[in-house]
Amino acid sequence: PDSRMSSSSSPYRPRLLPVLAVVCLGAAAVLSIIGVYRTSIRPAALLALADLQPKKAEESLKPIDFRVHKAAIEDDAKEFSACVQAASTVDEGVWCLGQLLSLLPRPLEQRALEVAHEVYPSKEPVDDPKLLAMHLESCLAAAQERDGGIFCVAEFLAHVPPAALEKAVTMGEEHPAFDWDFEHEVALQEAEKFEGCAADAESVEDGVTCLGQLLTELPEAMVERSVHVAMEVPAPMAPEETTAVLAKDFGVCLKLATARDAAMYCLTHLLARLPAEQLHEAYAYETEHRGKGEPFLSEVQEEDKEPEHGAGLGLGIEKPKLHRAGK
Repeated sequence: PDSRMSSSSSPYRPRLLPVLAVVCLGAAAVLSIIGVYRTSIRPAALLALADLQPKKAEESLKPIDFRVHKAAIEDDAKEFSACVQAASTVDEGVWCLGQLLSLLPRPLEQRALEVAHEVYPSKEPVDDPKLLAMHLESCLAAAQERDGGIFCVAEFLAHVPPAALEKAVTMGEEHPAFDWDFEHEVALQEAEKFEGCAADAESVEDGVTCLGQLLTELPEAMVERSVHVAMEVPAPMAPEETTAVLAKDFGVCLKLATARDAAMYCLTHLLARLPAEQLHEAYAYETEHRGKGEPFLSEVQEEDKEPEHGAGLGLGIEKPKLHRAGK
């Protein structure tokens, strides 16, 4: 028995050695791979992760168009200053600021907010909001270029306590405002383009694009408020009509609208009569293309595609909630 158990006489030992060698090599390879993954930098993976991070507002391709909007921005600053002068409580002042933020061009607001958040720790507190509002008004009146506008708004926001600024941003999101007197003429022009686009639409997809382009060119606050109301309420009591007729009715309604609430009614009345899925697609189109200055769709021919439910957008009642990322 002793001779059979000795290492020199075991018939299994020669077969076991190659197996052990393979196992050891495999373990070494696994440990090497783990070491490489833990210590090496993989550019492709890092770039993929970087793409998931939100980009800074200054990297956005959306233009501010400060010169185009300068007169309206100055008027908004004057109204904000008057609002602050009349405010008797902190909450009223915050509400004034929320309205101002919702009126400013979105790229200007976002870039100024980013700067204000970064430089706030270097600022000394200013206890007089009325003085700050007056300084903002005079600064914007003097600014001639985009960077000057960003500086003025950022300088003002950097003196607002973070808690109050955050609350104002939230209030501006929930109750956005827009200057209908300033926007009315341009909105009528866009409504006319929408009517022609809808009349030429040969498919549902074309109609959705027409609507998305209309929403892109209308005041953003008007679109935000009207879309969310249209998603909440049932369709208006009106007969079903083609997209071309709805577009024409929208143009007529908009011509009659002399105030902001009436303008919102016109857009909401149009949106609430459309299928929720198509409204959602048009809204998504608006969020992606706003500020890019793209022309309306014109005479698109889709040869191998059958129109769905007739030409244009179609009709519907049931509306789900929309959740928009960011402002």
